[in-house]
Amino acid sequence: MAGLFQHPAPGEVQHWVAHALGIDQHAVRVECRRMGGGFGGKETQAGHMAVWSAIAANKLNCPVKLRLDRDDDFMVTGKRHPFAYEYSVGFDDSGRITGLKLLMAANCGFSADLSGPVADRALFHADNAYFLQDVEIASYRCKTNTQSNTAFRGFGGPQGVIVIENILGDIARQLGLDPLAVRRRNLYGVSERNVTHYGMTVEDNILEPLLSQL
Repeated sequence: MAGLFQHPAPGEVQHWVAHALGIDQHAVRVECRRMGGGFGGKETQAGHMAVWSAIAANKLNCPVKLRLDRDDDFMVTGKRHPFAYEYSVGFDDSGRITGLKLLMAANCGFSADLSGPVADRALFHADNAYFLQDVEIASYRCKTNTQSNTAFRGFGGPQGVIVIENILGDIARQLGLDPLAVRRRNLYGVSERNVTHYGMTVEDNILEPLLSQL
């Protein structure tokens, strides 16, 4: 049986098709057009199409081409993970964060796919450019009845960044302060306040001079 599957991770497609048909991997030939860089949308989401096509081609003993229209494609294939957040934050009169308790819940869909590392990266990016002390972050990966969501550009980073920016905006509104001033108050320092909430020292920090120049 010969099959043609468009996919930038052909080894994975080869594995899935061989597993679905109960044959050796070397019996499956996978070809794909040249593509740009791909995260989960190009890494895992072709699996459905490849396996469905291969099963049909094997059953009917003829070439099979499967191309979903856009509506079906959006319904079946995974997207960027939607996140829900709950948080309690402590801060002083200048807007500097003194403590943060954060819950991040990722809508993973019906299967794990790349949800684990996506949710991990969101957790690690929850600081963005800001020093956080006395932090408790809980990350929940929620199985739901939707399509299996996957990695997109940023790979969970945007979902982490957006929550801390929202928190700083809320602090600024609560205190009646300039949102930029609150953000600058919380920036990572150079020789102190320069360790992330996961224990990494921030080096070559040019955040303050860069913001001043901008």
